[in-house]
Amino acid sequence: MRQKILLKVSLIKNLVIYLPAKTNRKTKMTTQKNYTLTKAELQAMEILWSIGKACDVHEVVERYAEPRPAYTTVSTFMKILSTKGFVDFKKGQGKQHLYFPLISKDEYTSRVMRDVKNNFFGGSVSSFLSFFLKEENLSQKELEELITKVQAPL
Repeated sequence: MRQKILLKVSLIKNLVIYLPAKTNRKTKMTTQKNYTLTKAELQAMEILWSIGKACDVHEVVERYAEPRPAYTTVSTFMKILSTKGFVDFKKGQGKQHLYFPLISKDEYTSRVMRDVKNNFFGGSVSSFLSFFLKEENLSQKELEELITKVQAPL
């Protein structure tokens, strides 16, 4: 019989979210699917995507703008991203872990936009686009560019 447990994910200081999780029988690790990224996690992923190869936490910290977060903070982000299934790591020298993304930026963007379309617009592409056309003050040139893109063959 499978037990349901709760995965405790501390996202922001003093904010803890409990999510339903399952335990992998082989690894005894808790996993959760369909995560989204927090702003801080997305920033770390942006850095990983820009580096384009497996890298250690020091390399990630160096890519942050000043004031840079502490090494331990970025290390925690990498562990959370690994738990969420967005990154994995391989052994480097000694105790070093080399982190790399498991999902491309395009794949993540596509997933997020699909979720927004489905959750807020009932899966309707036209409602989705209508909303943004109403909300954004597009210039005539931008509207013409959109029309050209819509009319272009796939």
